[in-house]
Amino acid sequence: MNMYVLQVKPGYEETTVRLINEKGYTAMCPTEEIYQRSGGVWHKRLKLVFTQYIFVECELDEETYYRIKSVFGVIRFLGFGKPEPLKSDEQAHIRLLWNKGRPIEASKVYTTSAGDKMVLSGILRDYQNNIVSLDLRQRRAKIRVTLLGKPHTVTMPVISI
Repeated sequence: MNMYVLQVKPGYEETTVRLINEKGYTAMCPTEEIYQRSGGVWHKRLKLVFTQYIFVECELDEETYYRIKSVFGVIRFLGFGKPEPLKSDEQAHIRLLWNKGRPIEASKVYTTSAGDKMVLSGILRDYQNNIVSLDLRQRRAKIRVTLLGKPHTVTMPVISI
């Protein structure tokens, strides 16, 4: 089964996913638990990994295209002139980021006495070769993923232990 990227209206990502799932398709909207500092205290909150984009698994024919396109919030299928499915490695990235519908938890990172950083657990273990930056003070890591052949930088939560 192929996976497609849909652009949706801002703020309607989760609603659109629910509506598409109700039509019998598998729609995904990866979320993560990030740490945000407010008033000198760290708070957890949920954040979308990709804003304005969701992912749908389906065998795309004309009927399926128009059933999904008619869902409230959908703007368009991404592709070059026509809907283009993600490559198998890109689909694997999205399934990993989707985390079976659960928010991605912070990866645990250990800093050695020499200053080297080791990822002990979490999603960053699967992306160790794709880490662009790792900022333990801000509790964020940036990783590089490819979608439809274009590189994208995604921010992931981390925590120092």
